[in-house]
Amino acid sequence: PGGNIVFAEPNMLNPQIFIQKNVPFIKKWLGDSPDETAIVRWKMKKLLSELGFKNSKGFPYDFLHPVSPIVLINTIEAIGKFIEKIPIMKEIAGSVIIYAEK
Repeated sequence: PGGNIVFAEPNMLNPQIFIQKNVPFIKKWLGDSPDETAIVRWKMKKLLSELGFKNSKGFPYDFLHPVSPIVLINTIEAIGKFIEKIPIMKEIAGSVIIYAEK
């Protein structure tokens, strides 16, 4: 009681993440464990509420792919920050940050 949680997880609404987590041969090829998954922020918010957390918030962020060439990182980050401001587009970001209070 009185504590907070903050964590980031892959976003299941991102098309690449969705395929990686749900297509068995791709999941295996990319090295995911069988029980590894990603989250949908509103489902996680509901689960946290059911577990007694309050003031939970979740927001998608990060369009920078892990294999982005170093020379393109600044450009990709700038484009990602722009996309994160577009309501529908931001939902497919690569990660989700979750915050909640107990």
